[in-house]
Amino acid sequence: MKKIFKGHSPWGFLSFRHVSAENQEPPRYLTGYMPMKKIHKAASVGDITEVQRMLEFGHVDVNITDRKKRTALHYACAHGQSEMVSLLLWYDCNIEARDCEDSTALIKATQRQHEECVKILLDNGADSNAVDAYQNSALHYAVYNNNLTIASKLLAFNADTEIKAKNGYTPLILAVLENKEEMVELLLQAAADINALDNCKRSPLIHAVRAQFKNMISLLLQQGADVSLVDVYGATAQSYTVFETFQVLSKGPSSSHLERTSEMDEQNFDDKDDCTLCTHLTQDKGRMEENTDTVGRLGR
Repeated sequence: MKKIFKGHSPWGFLSFRHVSAENQEPPRYLTGYMPMKKIHKAASVGDITEVQRMLEFGHVDVNITDRKKRTALHYACAHGQSEMVSLLLWYDCNIEARDCEDSTALIKATQRQHEECVKILLDNGADSNAVDAYQNSALHYAVYNNNLTIASKLLAFNADTEIKAKNGYTPLILAVLENKEEMVELLLQAAADINALDNCKRSPLIHAVRAQFKNMISLLLQQGADVSLVDVYGATAQSYTVFETFQVLSKGPSSSHLERTSEMDEQNFDDKDDCTLCTHLTQDKGRMEENTDTVGRLGR
């Protein structure tokens, strides 16, 4: 018996916008996700009629993959075809299928910031805590893109705020590194660990101090961040604050010896796995007063 997807066009298909899979060129930002198989091409452009024809009469497996293990659902999510996502789920596609980078459809939809696709997948039981080959979850990508809508949706479906990527970054640490204050507030409201540590045992506060994000430092302190935590180099947030302030004060023609010290420090940092020297040091002397103020606050 043919499976009829409610909606209805003459064949019982969804009355969605029909787009030719053969004639439409994908947007330039999708050039790295080019379909080869016919069903993948049709899924990419939202050709509902063609996909259902293939599934009903063409004996095509809804979960067929290309050489990179991508399914029609991956392509539909990568190209933001939310109506196609609904159709494929109606045909019982594997919602947790993984491509060659271990990305699920949910991860792909989040990477490409297709909010409706994310919603449909979550509503149909997609695992919000699946991680890809880089140990990044969908929440990591939502944070990186600073997409509060998707992040909120993921959190509403129990996304784990403590999953760590390969470098040990939790979504909160990543939000701090990206200086996304609203995202940090959202994650803290979801009970993210404000004192989570990465592979270098650096907390969000230590990262904020190293990057000299004054407002972020204030936010984390107000939320009770632990100022006494020590990283693998034996440094606290206050230690880095003093160092950065000293760097600002020392900028000038006579600071060549300090530059040499920084180079030596960088070499020492590189000797540690997954630990790198912060490359966002300010060169603005106007930051001096801000850093000095922060020293006092951290020392209380």
